[in-house]
Amino acid sequence: MSAAHFSAGFTLAMTADAAQADPCLVPADVRLLSAIGFMAAKSGCLVPALRIFESLHLLRPQAAFPLIGMAVAYMAVAMPGEAVHVLRERASECCLGTDDLRPWLCLALQQSGNQHAALKEFRVLTEDLPAESWSPMIRRLALLLGARTDTPDWPMPASVSDTRRANSPD
Repeated sequence: MSAAHFSAGFTLAMTADAAQADPCLVPADVRLLSAIGFMAAKSGCLVPALRIFESLHLLRPQAAFPLIGMAVAYMAVAMPGEAVHVLRERASECCLGTDDLRPWLCLALQQSGNQHAALKEFRVLTEDLPAESWSPMIRRLALLLGARTDTPDWPMPASVSDTRRANSPD
């Protein structure tokens, strides 16, 4: 990490000038910093997580993962309104499409208590996807949101269907 210095306090010292001057981080470094950022977010360490993801956003302004990381950090500390702001406003500022961000936006909207908006985003997300092609994350969102699907037996992750069979009175 030549242009970035990572201290024990999870601070990534990076400026916009430094990001432009040096191609900086190799993909392995970006993955490591992302993993550390997500660990900080999961632990409720908002400021360190945000610093990491803000810095990664400077380095990769067209990538979705830094914005997802910021949103996850906010949701982990019960600030889903801020997560919605990041996923809507910051994404539009850097001209990112919403395909990668929409599942996270659905989750943030649901956590912020806006079930109607979350379902609306979910419908947009899944309108062109047959239920059998949904990713595990989209399936979990459907369960969380109580979303209706086109088929009564839409695919569920194996662990869910196995648990239901094991707990069935039959």
